Amino acid sequence: MYRDKKLAEIYETSPLFSIIVPVYNVEDYLGKCIDSVMQQSVSNFELLLIDNESTDSSRDICMHWAKSDARIKVFSQKKKGPAATKNTGLQHATGTYVVFVDSDDYIVPNLLKIVLSTIEENNAPDVIYFNYSTLQHDELRENNLILNPGRLSTSQAYRSQFMVGGYGGFAWNKVFKRDQIREKQFNEDLFYLEDSVFVSEVVNSNPSIVAIRDSLYVYRQRKASITHVRFSTQKLTYVKGMDILVNTVPKEYATILIPEKKFAEIDFAAKVFLQKYSLYKSLKRSFDNDLIVNENRTMLRPFPKFILKVSDYSFGLAVSFFALHDIVKQFFKMLHLNEKSQGQS
Repeated sequence: MYRDKKLAEIYETSPLFSIIVPVYNVEDYLGKCIDSVMQQSVSNFELLLIDNESTDSSRDICMHWAKSDARIKVFSQKKKGPAATKNTGLQHATGTYVVFVDSDDYIVPNLLKIVLSTIEENNAPDVIYFNYSTLQHDELRENNLILNPGRLSTSQAYRSQFMVGGYGGFAWNKVFKRDQIREKQFNEDLFYLEDSVFVSEVVNSNPSIVAIRDSLYVYRQRKASITHVRFSTQKLTYVKGMDILVNTVPKEYATILIPEKKFAEIDFAAKVFLQKYSLYKSLKRSFDNDLIVNENRTMLRPFPKFILKVSDYSFGLAVSFFALHDIVKQFFKMLHLNEKSQGQS
């Protein structure tokens, strides 16, 4: 009876789902994203498009779609970053459950239908995790990371986020009950790892979590990883995000994160040494503070392992090796491009 009453209250809610899409300069992908939401077989939802001062035609695309369907609402904010944009969406959300979709990605047509069935079958859980596919160079690959569907304990949720093959660190492959995250926000100081920090805070509140095997989201892999993109001070927030995670998650998972954080500090220090020595010193101080016993390096790739081994003897030497590694990589990349252009001429 309690289950029926709980579900009855959910069904009486309108809208049942709030789908939040942060938007910034994605005119080439936005139409596909919005269309994937509007093609859902469950219609009891609102679509919140949060424009972050786009300079291309993204806002015009949003307004065009909003004119065609009252469920679509467009909000604008001054350019702040991905975390602030998601928070704006949360402020305006009215649904029982919240779904996040990045504007260059899209969802499968039956996402809401499958999620609704999961809600009915599992007594309205607080969070639902699902699998996703990766789209790269027009090739779609399913990531079957959830191999054991069902209820997740807090410990299992943390493992899904921080262990090899993890799937738990994203906001977009989950559905959150709005009451469960009502008092939570994305950290607006972060431009990287804001999702992972947010999910960790949710998991730490001991919600009921159900994982399902279905692949319901398509992640478009068009951005390089943090260690392979041009450096900016915004990327230093990756280290700050790691700092927050190391200091808030259970110790057994913090020891997994520390080597990755230290490697990122060496990476960034190699990039800023000549231009911003004060940042280099700040990264070195942060690195030195991470000397915690029993850190776990077993899951790192060979090169990060080597760099951290060198750092055991000297931070500066590790930075030098990393900088040399970057220079050699760039040299061979330029050589390859030069040979390619000569071959085409």
